[in-house]
Amino acid sequence: MRLVAGIDVGQSSTKVVLVDESGTLLARASGGAGDELGLGPASTRLRAAVEATLATAMQRAGLPKSRRIDSAVVGISGFEGQLQGRPPRIAARRLRYTHDSENALAGAHAGKPGVAAIAGTGSVVVARSRDGSEARVGGHGYLFGDDGSAFGLARDALRGALVAADYGRGSAIAAAAERHFGCSVAACARGVYGGAISRAEIAAFAPMLLACARRGDRAARALLRAHASALAEQIRAAARLVRMRAPDVAIIGGLAEEVTFERAVRSALRGILPDARYRAPIYDAALGAAILAFEQAGIRIPEGMGR
Repeated sequence: MRLVAGIDVGQSSTKVVLVDESGTLLARASGGAGDELGLGPASTRLRAAVEATLATAMQRAGLPKSRRIDSAVVGISGFEGQLQGRPPRIAARRLRYTHDSENALAGAHAGKPGVAAIAGTGSVVVARSRDGSEARVGGHGYLFGDDGSAFGLARDALRGALVAADYGRGSAIAAAAERHFGCSVAACARGVYGGAISRAEIAAFAPMLLACARRGDRAARALLRAHASALAEQIRAAARLVRMRAPDVAIIGGLAEEVTFERAVRSALRGILPDARYRAPIYDAALGAAILAFEQAGIRIPEGMGR
């Protein structure tokens, strides 16, 4: 039995799938975040997350730890050609690291051309055309990017609430933040700077903001429209870069699973890329990494893989 591993490493979690050459899903496992954005060469965050999650998947598949994987692809949030910290120890005959957007694109369209927009803790859009041309838009991290992401949405909401508080104005967003974090928005900001509140914890506030928007709060609705429009503009830019006028578009990630946000993105996209065809993702990003691993090993991608 030839064994393939697809590994997707994000800012909130690490996911592993094990698939055999017939396309049978042998096991799934989820673990902690493994991205190393802002960390140095001594970091073991990626290594720990990947090794622990892969070990869990191997155990669930009933395979010994010593079992060698034929082909593995590891897609990592923020990856730009080299690892930041200590590499994971993966017993694989073929092993490749790539940006997690490549996983997402391969999974969303089952290896076929299209556009995939990741709207999770962070955000990035990637496109591939029939002639193999590729483009990536966004993905510049929490300081310089992440428009259309859970973190970006929550960050801007908290910033607006802080400004309102400075001028003595209360807001529904500030009240929601205080309930969510258990402290004032000013204390929340100090917690971020002091390292007590993580990016993932900030991103987890996004659903509360969307709830404010659904209740009609004007500031929350304006933020929702702004971030949905920003993601739609990135989708249009990626499609234009690979000369796709009527692309298949999939929106994936934790924020995309929020119906309020997903509908806002689709509405914004209709206005600027009317010929785009919205498609639900065929596979998730971990199975997308498995598709890339099949290609890497020269194994035909099975029909109905992982189902």
